[in-house]
Amino acid sequence: MATPASPESVPLWVRGLRSSLFSSVGRAWSVSPMRGKAKLFARFDDGSRKSVVLPIPWVPASTSDILNTTVAIAQLVATGKSFDDAKNLVLGGGLGSLKALPAESSPDVDLINCWKTFGENKVHRTGQIKATTWAKDYAPTTARIAELACAEAKTPSTAKQLLAEAGLPWPPGSRRRQMVIQQLAAMLRWAVAESLLEEAAWSPPQVLRLFIGEKRSATQGAIPFSDAQILSLLEALPHDSAGKRWRFAIQLCAAYGLRPIELRYLQDRGTAGLWCSYQKRSGGGTTKPRRLRALHPEWETEWSLREQLKATTTLPPLESPAGPADAMRKYLLRHKVWIELTSEERYTPYSFRHGYALRAHQMYGLSPRVTAALMGHSVSTHTQHYGQWTDDEAIDSALEAGLQYRNRIGV
Repeated sequence: MATPASPESVPLWVRGLRSSLFSSVGRAWSVSPMRGKAKLFARFDDGSRKSVVLPIPWVPASTSDILNTTVAIAQLVATGKSFDDAKNLVLGGGLGSLKALPAESSPDVDLINCWKTFGENKVHRTGQIKATTWAKDYAPTTARIAELACAEAKTPSTAKQLLAEAGLPWPPGSRRRQMVIQQLAAMLRWAVAESLLEEAAWSPPQVLRLFIGEKRSATQGAIPFSDAQILSLLEALPHDSAGKRWRFAIQLCAAYGLRPIELRYLQDRGTAGLWCSYQKRSGGGTTKPRRLRALHPEWETEWSLREQLKATTTLPPLESPAGPADAMRKYLLRHKVWIELTSEERYTPYSFRHGYALRAHQMYGLSPRVTAALMGHSVSTHTQHYGQWTDDEAIDSALEAGLQYRNRIGV
Protein backbone atom coordinates (compact mmCIF):
# COMPACT_ATOMS: atom_id res chain seq x y z
CA MET A 1 0.00 0.00 0.00
CA ALA A 2 1.40 3.39 -1.03
CA THR A 3 2.30 5.82 1.73
CA PRO A 4 0.22 9.03 1.53
CA ALA A 5 2.22 12.10 0.57
CA SER A 6 3.06 14.40 3.46
CA PRO A 7 1.65 17.95 3.24
CA GLU A 8 5.18 19.30 2.81
CA SER A 9 5.76 17.14 -0.28
CA VAL A 10 2.61 18.40 -2.04
CA PRO A 11 3.44 21.29 -4.41
CA LEU A 12 2.42 24.72 -3.20
CA TRP A 13 0.13 25.32 -6.20
CA VAL A 14 -1.73 22.05 -5.48
CA ARG A 15 -2.22 22.97 -1.84
CA GLY A 16 -3.51 26.38 -2.89
CA LEU A 17 -5.86 24.85 -5.47
CA ARG A 18 -7.32 22.39 -2.97
CA SER A 19 -7.72 25.15 -0.43
CA SER A 20 -9.60 27.27 -2.99
CA LEU A 21 -11.84 24.33 -3.89
CA PHE A 22 -12.64 23.74 -0.24
CA SER A 23 -13.60 27.38 0.34
CA SER A 24 -15.61 27.52 -2.93
CA VAL A 25 -17.52 24.22 -3.04
CA GLY A 26 -16.81 22.42 0.22
CA ARG A 27 -15.17 19.21 1.35
CA ALA A 28 -17.18 16.96 -0.99
CA TRP A 29 -15.25 18.03 -4.09
CA SER A 30 -11.56 17.28 -4.65
CA VAL A 31 -8.99 16.90 -7.42
CA SER A 32 -5.91 14.74 -7.95
CA PRO A 33 -3.53 13.97 -10.84
CA MET A 34 -4.33 11.12 -13.22
CA ARG A 35 -1.91 10.39 -16.08
CA GLY A 36 -1.00 14.04 -16.49
CA LYS A 37 -4.60 15.27 -16.30
CA ALA A 38 -6.78 16.58 -13.45
CA LYS A 39 -9.23 14.05 -12.03
CA LEU A 40 -12.31 15.41 -10.24
CA PHE A 41 -13.92 13.49 -7.37
CA ALA A 42 -17.34 14.17 -5.82
CA ARG A 43 -18.77 12.61 -2.64
CA PHE A 44 -22.52 12.82 -1.98
CA ASP A 45 -24.63 12.70 1.18
CA ASP A 46 -25.90 9.19 0.43
CA GLY A 47 -22.35 7.88 0.45
CA SER A 48 -22.06 7.51 -3.33
CA ARG A 49 -19.04 8.82 -5.21
CA LYS A 50 -18.47 10.04 -8.74
CA SER A 51 -15.36 11.01 -10.67
CA VAL A 52 -14.28 12.23 -14.07
CA VAL A 53 -10.91 12.88 -15.68
CA LEU A 54 -11.00 16.48 -16.90
CA PRO A 55 -9.37 17.39 -20.22
CA ILE A 56 -7.07 19.78 -18.35
CA PRO A 57 -3.30 19.25 -17.81
CA TRP A 58 -2.20 18.81 -14.19
CA VAL A 59 0.21 21.76 -14.23
CA PRO A 60 0.39 25.07 -12.27
CA ALA A 61 -0.75 27.07 -15.32
CA SER A 62 -4.06 25.16 -15.27
CA THR A 63 -4.98 26.13 -11.70
CA SER A 64 -7.73 28.57 -12.69
CA ASP A 65 -9.10 26.20 -15.36
CA ILE A 66 -9.37 23.31 -12.88
CA LEU A 67 -10.98 25.57 -10.29
CA ASN A 68 -13.39 27.13 -12.79
CA THR A 69 -14.52 23.78 -14.20
CA THR A 70 -15.02 22.21 -10.78
CA VAL A 71 -17.03 25.17 -9.49
CA ALA A 72 -19.21 25.16 -12.62
CA ILE A 73 -19.98 21.43 -12.25
CA ALA A 74 -20.66 21.82 -8.52
CA GLN A 75 -23.01 24.75 -9.19
CA LEU A 76 -25.05 22.69 -11.64
CA VAL A 77 -25.24 19.76 -9.20
CA ALA A 78 -26.37 22.19 -6.48
CA THR A 79 -29.28 23.28 -8.69
CA GLY A 80 -30.50 19.70 -9.10
CA LYS A 81 -28.55 18.34 -12.05
CA SER A 82 -27.06 14.86 -11.77
CA PHE A 83 -23.28 14.60 -11.74
CA ASP A 84 -23.28 13.02 -15.20
CA ASP A 85 -25.50 15.73 -16.67
CA ALA A 86 -23.40 18.45 -15.06
CA LYS A 87 -20.10 17.06 -16.32
CA ASN A 88 -21.54 16.77 -19.84
CA LEU A 89 -22.52 20.44 -19.75
CA VAL A 90 -19.24 21.69 -18.32
CA LEU A 91 -16.01 20.29 -19.72
CA GLY A 92 -12.78 21.84 -20.89
CA GLY A 93 -12.00 24.60 -18.39
CA GLY A 94 -11.60 28.37 -18.60
CA LEU A 95 -13.54 30.31 -21.24
CA GLY A 96 -13.95 27.15 -23.29
CA SER A 97 -15.62 25.19 -20.48
CA LEU A 98 -19.06 25.09 -22.08
CA LYS A 99 -19.74 22.61 -24.85
CA ALA A 100 -21.75 23.78 -27.81
CA LEU A 101 -25.30 22.50 -27.98
CA PRO A 102 -26.08 19.81 -30.52
CA ALA A 103 -27.43 21.35 -33.71
CA GLU A 104 -30.77 19.58 -33.51
CA SER A 105 -31.46 20.93 -30.00
CA SER A 106 -29.93 24.39 -30.35
CA PRO A 107 -32.34 27.25 -29.63
CA ASP A 108 -32.82 30.10 -32.07
CA VAL A 109 -30.48 32.18 -29.93
CA ASP A 110 -27.21 30.58 -28.87
CA LEU A 111 -26.86 32.02 -25.37
CA ILE A 112 -23.91 29.80 -24.53
CA ASN A 113 -21.89 31.07 -27.47
CA CYS A 114 -22.80 34.69 -26.67
CA TRP A 115 -21.64 34.21 -23.09
CA LYS A 116 -18.41 32.52 -24.12
CA THR A 117 -17.61 35.23 -26.69
CA PHE A 118 -18.46 37.93 -24.14
CA GLY A 119 -15.94 36.42 -21.73
CA GLU A 120 -13.24 36.18 -24.36
CA ASN A 121 -13.82 39.84 -25.17
CA LYS A 122 -13.53 40.96 -21.53
CA VAL A 123 -10.45 38.89 -20.78
CA HIS A 124 -8.43 38.62 -23.98
CA ARG A 125 -9.49 41.48 -26.25
CA THR A 126 -10.12 44.42 -23.94
CA GLY A 127 -8.35 43.20 -20.79
CA GLN A 128 -11.15 44.62 -18.62
CA ILE A 129 -10.80 41.72 -16.19
CA LYS A 130 -8.21 39.04 -15.50
CA ALA A 131 -8.67 35.41 -16.47
CA THR A 132 -8.61 34.48 -12.78
CA THR A 133 -11.46 36.91 -12.12
CA TRP A 134 -13.53 35.30 -14.86
CA ALA A 135 -12.75 31.84 -13.52
CA LYS A 136 -13.75 32.70 -9.96
CA ASP A 137 -16.40 35.45 -10.06
CA TYR A 138 -18.21 34.50 -13.27
CA ALA A 139 -18.35 30.71 -12.72
CA PRO A 140 -21.87 30.68 -11.18
CA THR A 141 -23.21 32.64 -14.16
CA THR A 142 -21.43 30.24 -16.52
CA ALA A 143 -23.16 27.31 -14.84
CA ARG A 144 -26.54 29.03 -14.72
CA ILE A 145 -26.60 30.03 -18.39
CA ALA A 146 -25.64 26.47 -19.34
CA GLU A 147 -28.55 25.15 -17.32
CA LEU A 148 -31.03 27.59 -18.85
CA ALA A 149 -29.81 27.03 -22.40
CA CYS A 150 -30.01 23.25 -22.06
CA ALA A 151 -33.16 22.97 -19.92
CA GLU A 152 -36.00 20.71 -20.97
CA ALA A 153 -38.36 23.65 -20.52
CA LYS A 154 -38.43 26.41 -23.12
CA THR A 155 -35.23 28.43 -23.34
CA PRO A 156 -35.69 32.16 -22.56
CA SER A 157 -36.41 34.11 -25.73
CA THR A 158 -36.12 37.69 -24.42
CA ALA A 159 -33.83 39.60 -22.10
CA LYS A 160 -36.55 39.93 -19.46
CA GLN A 161 -37.25 36.19 -19.50
CA LEU A 162 -33.55 35.38 -19.16
CA LEU A 163 -32.99 37.79 -16.28
CA ALA A 164 -36.16 36.66 -14.50
CA GLU A 165 -35.09 33.00 -14.67
CA ALA A 166 -31.38 33.46 -14.07
CA GLY A 167 -31.53 34.65 -10.48
CA LEU A 168 -34.06 32.14 -9.13
CA PRO A 169 -31.54 29.75 -7.46
CA TRP A 170 -30.41 32.51 -5.08
CA PRO A 171 -32.32 34.51 -2.44
CA PRO A 172 -33.80 37.88 -3.52
CA GLY A 173 -31.36 40.71 -2.98
CA SER A 174 -28.42 38.38 -2.31
CA ARG A 175 -24.99 39.35 -3.56
CA ARG A 176 -24.77 36.26 -5.77
CA ARG A 177 -28.11 36.95 -7.48
CA GLN A 178 -27.08 40.56 -7.99
CA MET A 179 -23.79 39.55 -9.61
CA VAL A 180 -25.42 36.99 -11.92
CA ILE A 181 -28.09 39.47 -13.07
CA GLN A 182 -25.58 42.28 -13.59
CA GLN A 183 -23.16 40.03 -15.47
CA LEU A 184 -25.88 38.73 -17.79
CA ALA A 185 -27.21 42.24 -18.39
CA ALA A 186 -23.70 43.38 -19.33
CA MET A 187 -23.41 40.44 -21.72
CA LEU A 188 -26.75 41.28 -23.32
CA ARG A 189 -25.85 44.94 -23.82
CA TRP A 190 -22.55 43.91 -25.41
CA ALA A 191 -24.15 41.26 -27.63
CA VAL A 192 -26.79 43.73 -28.89
CA ALA A 193 -24.10 46.32 -29.63
CA GLU A 194 -22.12 43.67 -31.53
CA SER A 195 -25.26 42.62 -33.48
CA LEU A 196 -25.09 39.11 -32.02
CA LEU A 197 -28.60 39.52 -30.56
CA GLU A 198 -31.63 41.45 -31.81
CA GLU A 199 -32.10 44.74 -30.03
CA ALA A 200 -35.91 44.55 -29.78
CA ALA A 201 -35.91 41.27 -27.86
CA TRP A 202 -32.58 41.26 -26.04
CA SER A 203 -31.85 44.80 -24.83
CA PRO A 204 -31.92 44.52 -21.01
CA PRO A 205 -33.83 47.06 -18.91
CA GLN A 206 -31.80 49.94 -17.53
CA VAL A 207 -33.06 49.24 -14.01
CA LEU A 208 -32.40 45.69 -12.77
CA ARG A 209 -33.88 46.06 -9.29
CA LEU A 210 -36.98 43.98 -10.06
CA PHE A 211 -34.84 41.02 -11.16
CA ILE A 212 -32.38 41.28 -8.27
CA GLY A 213 -35.08 41.67 -5.62
CA GLU A 214 -34.64 42.87 -2.05
CA LYS A 215 -33.27 41.15 1.00
CA ARG A 216 -35.85 40.19 3.58
CA SER A 217 -33.51 41.31 6.34
CA ALA A 218 -30.44 43.45 6.11
CA THR A 219 -27.12 41.66 6.37
CA GLN A 220 -23.88 43.35 7.29
CA GLY A 221 -20.66 43.01 5.38
CA ALA A 222 -17.21 42.83 6.90
CA ILE A 223 -16.81 45.49 9.57
CA PRO A 224 -13.80 47.64 10.54
CA PHE A 225 -11.35 46.96 13.32
CA SER A 226 -10.89 49.63 15.95
CA ASP A 227 -7.38 50.79 16.82
CA ALA A 228 -7.56 48.93 20.12
CA GLN A 229 -8.51 45.69 18.39
CA ILE A 230 -5.66 46.03 15.89
CA LEU A 231 -3.08 46.64 18.62
CA SER A 232 -4.44 43.81 20.74
CA LEU A 233 -4.29 41.37 17.84
CA LEU A 234 -0.75 42.38 16.91
CA GLU A 235 0.37 41.93 20.49
CA ALA A 236 -1.16 38.45 20.68
CA LEU A 237 0.56 37.07 17.57
CA PRO A 238 3.53 34.77 18.23
CA HIS A 239 7.08 36.03 17.89
CA ASP A 240 8.34 33.17 15.75
CA SER A 241 9.43 33.69 12.13
CA ALA A 242 5.92 33.31 10.67
CA GLY A 243 4.41 35.53 13.35
CA LYS A 244 6.89 38.32 12.63
CA ARG A 245 6.18 38.18 8.89
CA TRP A 246 2.40 38.22 9.32
CA ARG A 247 2.61 40.96 11.97
CA PHE A 248 4.50 43.11 9.44
CA ALA A 249 1.88 42.38 6.74
CA ILE A 250 -0.99 43.30 9.07
CA GLN A 251 0.76 46.47 10.20
CA LEU A 252 1.10 47.54 6.55
CA CYS A 253 -2.58 46.83 5.82
CA ALA A 254 -3.73 48.68 8.92
CA ALA A 255 -1.47 51.71 8.62
CA TYR A 256 -1.96 52.31 4.89
CA GLY A 257 -5.45 50.87 4.31
CA LEU A 258 -4.17 48.21 1.92
CA ARG A 259 -6.02 45.43 0.21
CA PRO A 260 -4.10 42.25 1.13
CA ILE A 261 -3.14 41.72 -2.52
CA GLU A 262 -1.46 45.15 -2.55
CA LEU A 263 1.26 43.83 -0.24
CA ARG A 264 2.87 42.50 -3.42
CA TYR A 265 3.04 45.93 -5.08
CA LEU A 266 4.76 48.26 -2.59
CA GLN A 267 7.54 50.58 -3.78
CA ASP A 268 9.56 52.98 -1.63
CA ARG A 269 10.48 55.93 -3.85
CA GLY A 270 12.59 57.79 -1.33
CA THR A 271 11.58 61.44 -0.97
CA ALA A 272 8.55 60.76 -3.21
CA GLY A 273 7.15 58.50 -0.49
CA LEU A 274 5.81 54.97 -0.35
CA TRP A 275 3.69 53.91 -3.35
CA CYS A 276 1.37 51.09 -4.28
CA SER A 277 1.57 50.15 -7.97
CA TYR A 278 -1.36 47.70 -7.89
CA GLN A 279 -4.05 48.46 -10.47
CA LYS A 280 -7.43 46.90 -9.75
CA ARG A 281 -9.30 46.12 -12.97
CA SER A 282 -13.07 45.80 -13.02
CA GLY A 283 -15.95 46.45 -15.39
CA GLY A 284 -15.94 50.06 -14.18
CA GLY A 285 -12.32 50.78 -15.12
CA THR A 286 -8.80 50.50 -13.73
CA THR A 287 -7.45 52.15 -10.59
CA LYS A 288 -4.21 54.12 -10.73
CA PRO A 289 -0.99 53.67 -8.71
CA ARG A 290 -1.17 55.81 -5.58
CA ARG A 291 1.05 57.28 -2.92
CA LEU A 292 0.38 55.81 0.51
CA ARG A 293 -0.17 57.92 3.62
CA ALA A 294 -0.23 56.30 7.03
CA LEU A 295 -3.13 56.86 9.38
CA HIS A 296 -1.88 57.15 12.04
CA PRO A 297 1.45 58.67 10.91
CA GLU A 298 3.06 57.51 14.15
CA TRP A 299 2.34 53.88 13.23
CA GLU A 300 4.60 54.27 10.23
CA THR A 301 7.47 55.45 12.43
CA GLU A 302 6.83 53.37 15.56
CA TRP A 303 6.57 50.18 13.50
CA SER A 304 9.50 51.22 11.21
CA LEU A 305 7.45 50.21 8.19
CA ARG A 306 9.44 51.98 5.49
CA GLU A 307 12.72 50.95 7.09
CA GLN A 308 11.60 47.32 7.10
CA LEU A 309 10.62 47.54 3.44
CA LYS A 310 13.96 49.08 2.52
CA ALA A 311 15.69 46.32 4.44
CA THR A 312 13.66 43.81 2.40
CA THR A 313 11.99 42.39 5.49
CA THR A 314 10.36 39.19 4.35
CA LEU A 315 6.61 39.22 3.92
CA PRO A 316 4.64 36.00 4.44
CA PRO A 317 3.84 33.68 1.50
CA LEU A 318 1.04 35.22 -0.56
CA GLU A 319 0.84 32.80 -3.51
CA SER A 320 -2.52 31.14 -2.70
CA PRO A 321 -4.70 30.86 -5.85
CA ALA A 322 -7.56 32.22 -3.75
CA GLY A 323 -5.47 35.32 -3.07
CA PRO A 324 -3.42 36.91 -0.27
CA ALA A 325 -6.56 37.71 1.75
CA ASP A 326 -7.32 34.00 1.96
CA ALA A 327 -3.72 33.25 2.97
CA MET A 328 -3.98 35.85 5.75
CA ARG A 329 -7.32 34.48 6.93
CA LYS A 330 -5.97 30.94 7.14
CA TYR A 331 -2.97 32.05 9.18
CA LEU A 332 -5.10 34.07 11.60
CA LEU A 333 -7.54 31.18 12.04
CA ARG A 334 -4.79 29.33 13.91
CA HIS A 335 -4.83 31.88 16.73
CA LYS A 336 -7.20 32.26 19.64
CA VAL A 337 -7.37 36.06 19.48
CA TRP A 338 -8.72 35.93 15.90
CA ILE A 339 -11.20 33.18 16.68
CA GLU A 340 -12.54 35.16 19.63
CA LEU A 341 -12.91 38.33 17.54
CA THR A 342 -14.65 36.64 14.61
CA SER A 343 -17.01 34.65 16.84
CA GLU A 344 -18.75 37.88 17.84
CA GLU A 345 -18.63 39.99 14.66
CA ARG A 346 -17.97 39.50 10.95
CA TYR A 347 -14.32 40.47 10.73
CA THR A 348 -12.17 39.53 7.72
CA PRO A 349 -8.63 40.44 6.56
CA TYR A 350 -10.26 43.44 4.86
CA SER A 351 -11.30 44.74 8.29
CA PHE A 352 -7.80 46.26 8.67
CA ARG A 353 -8.44 48.27 5.47
CA HIS A 354 -11.95 49.15 6.62
CA GLY A 355 -10.50 50.42 9.89
CA TYR A 356 -8.38 52.86 7.88
CA ALA A 357 -11.51 54.27 6.24
CA LEU A 358 -13.29 54.70 9.56
CA ARG A 359 -10.20 56.32 11.09
CA ALA A 360 -9.90 58.73 8.14
CA HIS A 361 -13.45 60.00 8.63
CA GLN A 362 -13.97 59.89 12.38
CA MET A 363 -10.50 60.81 13.67
CA TYR A 364 -9.12 62.96 10.84
CA GLY A 365 -12.33 64.43 9.38
CA LEU A 366 -11.32 63.59 5.80
CA SER A 367 -13.95 63.82 3.07
CA PRO A 368 -15.13 60.74 1.13
CA ARG A 369 -13.36 62.08 -1.98
CA VAL A 370 -9.98 62.40 -0.23
CA THR A 371 -10.32 59.09 1.60
CA ALA A 372 -11.33 57.28 -1.61
CA ALA A 373 -8.21 58.63 -3.33
CA LEU A 374 -6.03 57.48 -0.41
CA MET A 375 -7.54 53.99 -0.61
CA GLY A 376 -7.41 53.62 -4.38
CA HIS A 377 -11.05 53.42 -5.41
CA SER A 378 -13.85 55.67 -6.69
CA VAL A 379 -16.02 57.90 -4.53
CA SER A 380 -19.11 55.86 -5.45
CA THR A 381 -17.41 52.63 -4.37
CA HIS A 382 -16.27 54.28 -1.16
CA THR A 383 -19.74 55.58 -0.33
CA GLN A 384 -21.35 52.24 -1.15
CA HIS A 385 -19.06 50.22 1.11
CA TYR A 386 -18.32 52.62 3.96
CA GLY A 387 -21.47 54.74 4.23
CA GLN A 388 -23.11 52.08 6.43
CA TRP A 389 -20.75 52.92 9.30
CA THR A 390 -21.80 56.55 9.56
CA ASP A 391 -23.85 56.50 12.76
CA ASP A 392 -25.53 59.41 14.59
CA GLU A 393 -22.45 60.00 16.74
CA ALA A 394 -20.23 60.31 13.68
CA ILE A 395 -22.70 62.67 11.99
CA ASP A 396 -22.92 64.88 15.11
CA SER A 397 -19.13 64.96 15.38
CA ALA A 398 -18.75 65.93 11.71
CA LEU A 399 -21.35 68.69 12.03
CA GLU A 400 -19.62 70.06 15.11
CA ALA A 401 -16.30 70.13 13.24
CA GLY A 402 -18.03 71.87 10.34
CA LEU A 403 -19.47 74.55 12.59
CA GLN A 404 -16.06 75.16 14.17
CA TYR A 405 -14.54 75.51 10.69
CA ARG A 406 -17.25 77.99 9.69
CA ASN A 407 -16.57 80.07 12.78
CA ARG A 408 -12.83 80.10 12.04
CA ILE A 409 -13.26 81.47 8.54
CA GLY A 410 -15.90 83.94 9.68
CA VAL A 411 -18.69 83.11 7.24
